[in-house]
Amino acid sequence: MTNMNDQVGALARVRDEDLRGRASGAGARTLLESIVEAEHVHEPAVRPRRVRRFVMAGVAVSTLAAAAVIGPGLLTDGPGLATSYANAAMEIERRGDQWVAKVKDPYADHARYAEAFKAVGLDVGLTLLPSSPTGVGKVVRIGGSGATTPGKGLGGGLEPEGCQMGTTGCALAVTVDVGYTGKGVVYLGRTAQPGERYDNWAPATREGEALHGLKVDERTVGEVRKEAAERGIRSVVTVIDPNEGGGYGYHPDKQPDSVGDDWIVWEAQALSADEVRLLVTKERLDKNPVYDGPKPADLG
Repeated sequence: MTNMNDQVGALARVRDEDLRGRASGAGARTLLESIVEAEHVHEPAVRPRRVRRFVMAGVAVSTLAAAAVIGPGLLTDGPGLATSYANAAMEIERRGDQWVAKVKDPYADHARYAEAFKAVGLDVGLTLLPSSPTGVGKVVRIGGSGATTPGKGLGGGLEPEGCQMGTTGCALAVTVDVGYTGKGVVYLGRTAQPGERYDNWAPATREGEALHGLKVDERTVGEVRKEAAERGIRSVVTVIDPNEGGGYGYHPDKQPDSVGDDWIVWEAQALSADEVRLLVTKERLDKNPVYDGPKPADLG
């Protein structure tokens, strides 16, 4: 079994495996930070632009060994030595040098996940966030405190690796190293329910997303809106503009009353199953401000 310690120990607040190294310029980092900062985990709070470093990196998903499901309740090897536990929301068992917790109900009260971890002596929480199709099973962020390094020893992904959510045997899972003594929480992407807004940042043109196959960058707002509508996708527009300290950002609370159809689109962000956000400028720029250069081909 692959140990997830080294893979997720240095996770930042937000990760996106397919954008590794893509936002390499200072301008792109600033813009992407402002985009993510404007989307609160639970409510679309409007925040002023903030200039901070934004890191896009990959979240590796390790293979979790298959095992028979232990029945509901707590099993032990002796007094006080729990080796597995199951409730209606999660089942957890020790496999070698890791605890493996498999989610049975991705829409359960998060307290039921904490209950399962506590039953085997772990102070770990799990928060499942509605995500776009390509964000399901991806770690959004990991936090922690206490005796161990924050985030170190915690991981998550799909079990088995590479499976398709909704197919038999495929589940969201969390791993915790045996001996983990801190307090941690894992934020993991789950399938969004009908009408839910996504809590991850993903290009809507990526394979598996709503606008896959549609080129949006460096085209006009009118063109992109028309073709998105033909797919049954609504679009909202956000204007990006220069930051005083360099690079680009946006103020969601200071948008113009209208955006012309001849304005230029640089990216489309997936917001929900039937809605995207177009990031636009009034004038055509020398390079894509979202990526500080051409949009990577693998992002659509």
